[in-house]
Amino acid sequence: MTGEFRPWRIPAGWLIQIELAWLIAATLLGGYLSGLPSDNWWAWAYRTYAGGNVLGLFVLGNAAGYLLYEEVRMVLSGIYHREKVAEVKVAEAGLKTAEAELIADRAELEADRAEAEAAAAVAKAAAARAEARAARAEAIVAAQPEGEAQAAAAAREAERAAVAAWYERQQAAQRAGQSFAEPPPGYDGSGNGGGAAV
Repeated sequence: MTGEFRPWRIPAGWLIQIELAWLIAATLLGGYLSGLPSDNWWAWAYRTYAGGNVLGLFVLGNAAGYLLYEEVRMVLSGIYHREKVAEVKVAEAGLKTAEAELIADRAELEADRAEAEAAAAVAKAAAARAEARAARAEAIVAAQPEGEAQAAAAAREAERAAVAAWYERQQAAQRAGQSFAEPPPGYDGSGNGGGAAV
């Protein structure tokens, strides 16, 4: 029987002891009932249902006891089976929840990876723009070496380009959620700017 409540199954050794005890009890009870007056209700029931002998009383008691035992065991087995089915359903629901959480975690990881790749691409683009500006400033300085005013202007342009490139790198790092410890251009570490004002 599926889902049987096995702790209520009586072992064979106990069953023999119970049968012997009931045989002794039926013998004593049958002797007592045989000595009752014929108009007594118990004596009448003993003669009618047990045939007026100890063997009949023994068989009748066995049948009643067996039917009662099977009924109780059947009820307990039904309760036990329902509890086991409920436990299986709870375990299946927990497994489905865990699978859904795993899928959600995997999707979140993929989204984080895509966001990190996009932030890295932005940082690379900012670095390329900064390099292009620095190259342009160097080209201006190299093309006009004769005028001091023009050289100073080119130097200021190069410094502005370096500051702009530094700012773009800082913003890209912040968008990507990364730490950015690079000091700004012209900072000498003493608390005041070491370069020329932009």
